[in-house]
Amino acid sequence: MILHNLKPLSGKIKIFGDDIDQKNHYQDIAYVSQSSVQNYRNFPTTVIEVIYNHLKFLKVKEPPEKYLDLVGLTEHQNKVLSELSGGQLQRVALAAAMIKNASLILLDEPTTGIDKKFSREFFGFLQEIASSGKTIVIVTHALDDAIDFIDYAIEIRNASGHILSRSDLQQLVVK
Repeated sequence: MILHNLKPLSGKIKIFGDDIDQKNHYQDIAYVSQSSVQNYRNFPTTVIEVIYNHLKFLKVKEPPEKYLDLVGLTEHQNKVLSELSGGQLQRVALAAAMIKNASLILLDEPTTGIDKKFSREFFGFLQEIASSGKTIVIVTHALDDAIDFIDYAIEIRNASGHILSRSDLQQLVVK
C-alpha cells in the first residue's frame, strides 16, 4: 500500500503525515524486494559496478566505496555477482537502496534463502541504519532471527493486523 501497488479496503495511508494519494513521497522511500539482486546473479557485472550505476542514475556524487563499506562489502567490490552468497547479494541490494538516502526503507523478506549467520548479520546492519535516523519496515517470517533487532512488530492474520509488544514477540517466537 505504501508503494501504491495495493489500495486499502478502508481508511487512508499516511507517510510523514501526508496522505499518499495527495503527496508522492517517492524520493523518501527505498524498496528492497526479496529478489532485488538475485535477478542480476547471472549478469556479468561486479559489485562496485552495480553501486556505481545506482550512484550515476540517482546523480549522487559520492564514491561507491562509501556504500560498500556501510554494508561490509568493500573486500568483495571487484567480485562478479555470481561469486557472492545470498547474504552478500542482499547487502548489495541494501547498499543500492542506501544511495537514495531515503527516510523510509521497505524490505520484503530480505533474509529469504540466507543462512542464520548472515540473516542475523543483515538484521544487525539494518539496526545500525535505523540508529542513524532511518525508518526500516520489514516483512519477514524469520522472527526468530529478527527479534533482537526490532522495536515494534505488527502481526497480520486474516487481513487484519495488531501491534505486538516485546513480550508478545518473545511468546510468538517460542511457539
